[in-house]
Amino acid sequence: MLSYIKTPWSALCSGMERGESAGHRYLGLDLLRGAAAIVVVLKHFKTRLDLPYLAPNGYRAVDFFFVLSGFVIASAYQRQLKEGLLAATAFFRKRLIRLLPLIMIGTTVAAILEIGRRDLDQIQHLTDVAIAFVLGSAVLPILQTPALQTPTLEQSVFPLNTPTWSLFFEIFANLAFAVLARFKPLSGILTTVVALSGIWLLFAIFSSGTVNFGFNPAGFWLGFPRVIWSFSVGLLIYKYRSFAPHGTFIPASIILLVFLMLPDMGIPTATMDTIAVMIIMPAVVFGCLTADLGPFARRCAIWGGNLSYPIYALHYPFVHVFSFLAKGMNLSQTLQLGVALVGTALITAFSAVVYVFLDLPIRRRLSWRANRL
Repeated sequence: MLSYIKTPWSALCSGMERGESAGHRYLGLDLLRGAAAIVVVLKHFKTRLDLPYLAPNGYRAVDFFFVLSGFVIASAYQRQLKEGLLAATAFFRKRLIRLLPLIMIGTTVAAILEIGRRDLDQIQHLTDVAIAFVLGSAVLPILQTPALQTPTLEQSVFPLNTPTWSLFFEIFANLAFAVLARFKPLSGILTTVVALSGIWLLFAIFSSGTVNFGFNPAGFWLGFPRVIWSFSVGLLIYKYRSFAPHGTFIPASIILLVFLMLPDMGIPTATMDTIAVMIIMPAVVFGCLTADLGPFARRCAIWGGNLSYPIYALHYPFVHVFSFLAKGMNLSQTLQLGVALVGTALITAFSAVVYVFLDLPIRRRLSWRANRL
């Protein structure tokens, strides 16, 4: 019995679980990926509760994730795709197996929690939940056309589990990479893509006054330059990875947390977002490639790398519930902060359980079946 319990939980602490990478594991990036996922949770608590100084710029973590994703995907698959060792369809199937189970679990949890609400027109609400559940599980955004609306839910392109918007763009970037990676002059194509998407993204940021777009219907289309720029820069970082500096992990980590956690000090948001997205996030990834961690930090990094995606994919509906309960009790700001911190810990624990007992077994089963095709 004890060995049965130990076996699944050991996967959580195992360095063998890399998600997509079968080669070198960049533990410094794993550690920061886990920290960034926690920051995103805190940012959403800040939005729901009266906590204006709790990770106010946590939305920039998404851009860090996009850069990191480009680097990790190139590290794991670029050579295989370029040399024809892995078909584009097989690569895309691998990525869907990696991403879809948690998307569907997160959407299901959100739907169950939403059905429990009693302060709305129940027929309309159940209809809205059904629409959002079907489209959210298929990673299809709701653009709020007159023919398709969900008025009783949050007005985002994924009303049940809003963070799915970035996973939609992640899938898009993976699909584009699978196509372009097979071209021999990839470097020239990549440079052109980075330049054009950078211009597009700059225009989008200064037109909107922020880089915090892509999740709602009005700014959905601006999510494309946001992911194209960052993902492509991640691919470039992989190309020049041999030039990564040593001894820069700690300052890079501090800079990342400053740009995510601290409020802006009178500088226009568009300017700070531009610096963060175009300079800081790529520099942090590049500066953490050679991180040399001690035993405890390595263990934390493995946990962070394994749990970052489950936390990101599952946290949003629970943030809603915890925040609703806290506001209903008219708690002080200090107690609301306590709710946010305790809620984040509970969300992390729940994510670990889902990762060990649902996500990993489902992905292993799907991979086994895919390999038999």
